[in-house]
Amino acid sequence: MNILIAQHKHKKLLKLGLLGLSLFAFSACASATTEEKNFPQISDPGQVFTLDDLLETTFKESSNYSTEGLPGSSNVSYGFLRIPGGDPYEYEVRFYKSHQEAVDLGTPLAIEGSGDTAILSKSDSTYKEGVKNRRMACGSGVGGGARSGICSKFGSYAIFGNLVMLCEGADKTQSVERCGLLATELTKNE
Repeated sequence: MNILIAQHKHKKLLKLGLLGLSLFAFSACASATTEEKNFPQISDPGQVFTLDDLLETTFKESSNYSTEGLPGSSNVSYGFLRIPGGDPYEYEVRFYKSHQEAVDLGTPLAIEGSGDTAILSKSDSTYKEGVKNRRMACGSGVGGGARSGICSKFGSYAIFGNLVMLCEGADKTQSVERCGLLATELTKNE
C-alpha cells in the first residue's frame, strides 16, 4: 500500500514538474517574440537620411529649428506623423552626418530633451530651440481642475541611422515604439 501511495505522489510531482517546465518554456518563447517585435532604441539600417527623405513620408513638418546649441546636427525638424486610422504623434527629428555622430553627439542632448529627467526650461537646457514643444501639461489639478505640472512630451528617443528622433509617448516603451512608426515610414520605399 505504501508503495502505491509513493508511486502516485511521484507521478503527481512529475506532472507538476513537466507543467512548470512547459510554462517556463512558453513564457521564454513569448518574451523572445515580444522583444523581436520591439523597435530597438539604437539601430543602423545602413542608410543616411536627409530632410527630403523625411518630408517624402506622411510626416508633416510644423517647424524647422535652428541647430545652434546642437553640436554636429545639420537639420532639426519638428512635426507630426499620422498613421492611417490612428492619432497623430509629434516628433523632433535631428539629422547628423552619420550614425556614429548621431550616437556620439546626439545621445546626451536626446536624453536631456526626453524622458522623466528632461530639462524643460529654456534657461536650463543646452539646446534651447523648441523647448516649449518638448513639454506638456500633466498631473491632476486641485479638485479635478486644470493640470498642475509640466512633463516631457517625449517619453524617450531613438537613434535610427543618422537620425536622433524624440518621439511622443507616455513612457520609454511607448515612445520608442512610436519612433519605430516613423522609421517604418522612412524605409517604406527602400
